[in-house]
Amino acid sequence: MRKDVFEYKVKKELWYLNRREKNALTQYFEKHRVETIQQQFSTPRRFVNDYLQHEVFGTRIVSSGHLVTSLVGLLVSNILLLGLFITGLLLSLSAVNYFIQPQVTLSIGTVIAVLFGAIVLMIGTVYLMKRVNAFFTKRLLLYKFNKVN
Repeated sequence: MRKDVFEYKVKKELWYLNRREKNALTQYFEKHRVETIQQQFSTPRRFVNDYLQHEVFGTRIVSSGHLVTSLVGLLVSNILLLGLFITGLLLSLSAVNYFIQPQVTLSIGTVIAVLFGAIVLMIGTVYLMKRVNAFFTKRLLLYKFNKVN
């Protein structure tokens, strides 16, 4: 596997890392040769697991309560964000419907403001979904690598 393909696959699997950790990964690739990493681990997934276990998470011990709070937080946050996204979709649909078949009298400025707000709400919600899912994915992997047996 070529060096750039290996790095791309590793970075793709580590999508949930924050900026500081991504910079540390880049420095790790600069410090170590990718060819030796490939010989040692043979697949990007094995390297990712080893990198997470030794470089990112360390030896912090977590209990089963960590798993429960992570799963509940993931569920609740995704339900709330999905509700916000659907609200944005319905608002934009009603604004476009007003332009097609106006049934009440509203000013055009109000309808355009509602449409713009709905689009901003949807974009913001998608961004927050990515960030929240990254946070909870990282917490679940922390539990996977450092759980108490």
